[in-house]
Amino acid sequence: MSGSKTVQMLSEEYGMSRNAINHMVSRHKSKLSPTFEANPILPAMSCMKATEESTEKLLQENRELRHRLDQAKLKIESYEIMGDILQESYGIDLLKNL
Repeated sequence: MSGSKTVQMLSEEYGMSRNAINHMVSRHKSKLSPTFEANPILPAMSCMKATEESTEKLLQENRELRHRLDQAKLKIESYEIMGDILQESYGIDLLKNL
């Protein structure tokens, strides 16, 4: 199809199945309508590239968030160890003092 709308978009816009949209396109193509190009630029392909880019961005963000979570867990563990040392060495219970 030519134009800026995909079959899925037309299907949703007009409340028709994708098969019905494809059937209509096939009928009009067979009439050699100038509306259809011989080598159309498929919007779905550019959409797929955008999807790949956004997927990569999400994966990168996920890696960064997991790293930050691991760092936060280490920080909590170190505070717990320091609290245990204070309790054992000096009898100070940090949790009671909060």
